[in-house]
Amino acid sequence: MSRRRGEELESAIRSAVLRLLAERGPGGVTMESVAAEARTSKPVLYRRWPDRTSLLRDSLLGVATAAIPHDDTGSYREDMLAVLRGWAALFTGPHAAVIRAAAAAAVNDAELTATFRDDVIGWRKQEMAALLHRGIARGDVRADVPVDIARELGQSVLWHRLLITGDEITDELIVALVDDVLVPFVAPRPDRYYEL
Repeated sequence: MSRRRGEELESAIRSAVLRLLAERGPGGVTMESVAAEARTSKPVLYRRWPDRTSLLRDSLLGVATAAIPHDDTGSYREDMLAVLRGWAALFTGPHAAVIRAAAAAAVNDAELTATFRDDVIGWRKQEMAALLHRGIARGDVRADVPVDIARELGQSVLWHRLLITGDEITDELIVALVDDVLVPFVAPRPDRYYEL
């Protein structure tokens, strides 16, 4: 068997982390267990990641950044359709169990909570704020939009379905969220107050 290097090895390691996280929770993700699962050695892991927290963070962030588009489509509506479809694919695809396990386990694991909130969710907050500011600059998002609310509205429905209700996440839901909730919420509106 040929020795794996570079991308192939890192992909095998990240896949091992995600499998262990889904099957055993964060406590099951140790450098020893990942090395065994990925069929490599602990020194190989330590050359790339200083500790298990860094390895977890890198693996979870890799899933999110690969799944959620962050390119500028030129329109707030199209940006949001792309983003929410990315979340939907993540939440209904092969990594759904990993995301559920990470979110559930984070409640009792301070390291995983920090990794999930600061890195995975933190990255998305920055990306969503940038998306909204692009819309403001274009004029399809109102300048006074509450960014901290607008950036979470659509995603919060999907997270709720993934973690709480188990209700289906469909493309019809995505389109309805964007057209009936998000676009009206951020759209420029005529002044409501007029000087006499």
